[in-house]
Amino acid sequence: MAANTFKAPPVEAAPSRQGPNIFSWLEGSIKLETLFKEGIPAQHLPKIAFLFFLCLVYIGISHQSNRTIHKLNKAKTLLEDLRVSYTTQKAEFMYKSKQSEVAKSVEPLGLKESEVPPQKIEISK
Repeated sequence: MAANTFKAPPVEAAPSRQGPNIFSWLEGSIKLETLFKEGIPAQHLPKIAFLFFLCLVYIGISHQSNRTIHKLNKAKTLLEDLRVSYTTQKAEFMYKSKQSEVAKSVEPLGLKESEVPPQKIEISK
């Protein structure tokens, strides 16, 4: 008896683009092979190093600004939480300092509200 075998379909070559390409245009217009035939020219090294340094400074500044924005957002959230806490505590304090609430809280201590209105003291000249 014959063994089963897998027969792969024929592989077709991918169609190549024959139209204009931006990279082929750049390669044709900028002749880098002639410029770097003998290596990198020493006269361009300071300019390349300066551009590299500027790129590093730019990246560092962007990271620092992102870090500062993150800290500001954290501080805003904390400030909002503290503001809400302050408003809540102030409202509780104002409620507990009303005369009726003070009277209720000191009643277990045996203190009572005075039934007699205060007398006005007049000094004659």
